[in-house]
Amino acid sequence: MSVTNKYKWPILSVAVIVSVLMVMIAVGFAIGILSEDPDGLERVLIAENGESWLENLASPWEPILSWITSDFGAGIIGILISITVMISVFYVIIYHKKKNL
Repeated sequence: MSVTNKYKWPILSVAVIVSVLMVMIAVGFAIGILSEDPDGLERVLIAENGESWLENLASPWEPILSWITSDFGAGIIGILISITVMISVFYVIIYHKKKNL
C-alpha cells in the first residue's frame, strides 16, 4: 500500500469538511446582510452620504429570503441548513468509503 493511497481519504475528508465550513460561513454572512440593523460600514456610508442611498440598495438574497422577519429566525434557519449540509457531506463520505472497502 503506497503512502498516497493510505492518506487519500483522510486528506479528501479534511478538504471536504473545510469546504463545507467555508460555505457555511459564507451563508452566515449572507444571512447577516439581510439584517435591518446597519453594520459598521453601512453606518459610515450613512454618515457620509445620508440615508437616501439605502433606498435604492437591493440585496440579491431578498427575493429568496424575504420571508425571514427576525434575526432569531434567520439564525435558526442557518443552523438547520448547516446541520443538513454537514450530515449530507458526512453521509456521502461514509458511503464512498464503505463502497471502496
